[in-house]
Amino acid sequence: MKTLAILFISVGLLAGCTSTPAEDFVQGSIRISPPIRTDPIRFAPLNDGGTQPGRFTDAKGRTFDFYIDHRLLTETPGAIYLIAYPGATNSVRVLDQKDFTKKIGALK
Repeated sequence: MKTLAILFISVGLLAGCTSTPAEDFVQGSIRISPPIRTDPIRFAPLNDGGTQPGRFTDAKGRTFDFYIDHRLLTETPGAIYLIAYPGATNSVRVLDQKDFTKKIGALK
């Protein structure tokens, strides 16, 4: 009985000491490794209805600008765009926001 208790405690401690690495968010050529750190440099809301710009750095040190779409008359309210302002030629819309939020967290 004592041996069985020690076995269960050892297995519990071993399981508690191991951790699975956080899964990266991947879309096309963009790879973001959690956890992220939102950079303290905050941009003022843009004069387009309230698009919220910001910047974050992922666990590997890669920096990303992001924009949460709140443009007037937008067809994508609340959509997250990476790299550039929504509608810019190099902007990338996050297609699976549910997966993005699950892996990265909510952007503020």
